[in-house]
Amino acid sequence: MFMAQTDAYFPTGIVTGEAFCNRENERELLARRFEQNAHVVLISPRRYGKSSLIAQFTLDQQIPFVSVDLLPATSSRYVRNAMVDGVTQLMNQLIPGAKLSKQKLMQFFAKMNPVIELSAFGQRLKLNPEEKTHEETIMKLLLSLDEAAGALKKKIIFVVDEFQQIAVLDKAHSLEASIRHAVERSQHVFYIFSGSNRTLVEEMFKNKNRPLYHLCDEMKIGRISEKYYDPFIIQAAKKRWPKEKLPEVSIKTILTLTARHPYYLNRLCRMLWDGAVPPDTDKIVFLWNQYVESQKVDWVSDMLSQLTPNQRAVLAALAKEPTKELLNKEFLGNLKMAASSVQRTVGSLLKNDLIYKNQEDGLYHVLNPVVLSVLANNTYF
Repeated sequence: MFMAQTDAYFPTGIVTGEAFCNRENERELLARRFEQNAHVVLISPRRYGKSSLIAQFTLDQQIPFVSVDLLPATSSRYVRNAMVDGVTQLMNQLIPGAKLSKQKLMQFFAKMNPVIELSAFGQRLKLNPEEKTHEETIMKLLLSLDEAAGALKKKIIFVVDEFQQIAVLDKAHSLEASIRHAVERSQHVFYIFSGSNRTLVEEMFKNKNRPLYHLCDEMKIGRISEKYYDPFIIQAAKKRWPKEKLPEVSIKTILTLTARHPYYLNRLCRMLWDGAVPPDTDKIVFLWNQYVESQKVDWVSDMLSQLTPNQRAVLAALAKEPTKELLNKEFLGNLKMAASSVQRTVGSLLKNDLIYKNQEDGLYHVLNPVVLSVLANNTYF
């Protein structure tokens, strides 16, 4: 019984419904942009909950949507195939309730060689685009999707996850141009592009020399505030231990150790909620340290070994004491580094999402709480 309750609040994958914590402002903003048909680019580090936010938002809207993941993309062919698959999924959602005939709908995709196939799930549309340029196929495909949605009098959502992967492909510029051509003409398809590499995504949408310049409204996703996490954790604790209360200091310890990082907070709470009684601070610290040690062996040590000595030094200094002024005399003195070296190092750490500037306190912090714990407890730096 308690395992089901644990999964309900702290699942391992995409989170929706009862397990979804807050993000009300972000959902409201997405809803407004949806109504305005003002497409959005969503930016945050990995495991911050972008996919969960999008999933909950699309559930809120109760309309057809599809999400394609470009993280594995290695070529323009991969991007084309992913887009074809996404459009096919959307059309197969729309066809069963369509008042137009299947033949009429297929006319919108005439250049994609559409066929209706009979499967175990009934009749399904399949697209077989000709081998022209992948960029041209993507452009015509998305334009056709918008025309079909308009004919059906439907508004639909198309999500492209880890969109920054396009930026590292050989034909990045032409791919971006083909997508822009279709998206800026879209009237019935609302696009959400999400990315976890802030530097690449911002370069794509903010550089005036790139095709996607100012195509979308930007949304950056931060960490969830304590004022929302507190009641969420209390409610989860009541479900798990209805006759006992989770101490406030325990909640504070959970939030502090995980630094309110959504993935790691869920990870720690899953371990804690396995217990028969509400955990005290000693139990929380013990399980967290145990988890950190396992991650240190698994990937943290290898990641740190690939950094330069200056990068490790700055990262360790911020782990021990976050600061507002990275170039003040005290911080530079502790590091024994020149201001120019610190400035270059901080730039590289920010670019690789190893540190971030907290908008709440204005301090620079280590982004990953596991890395933070490893470095903060290391006395050799």
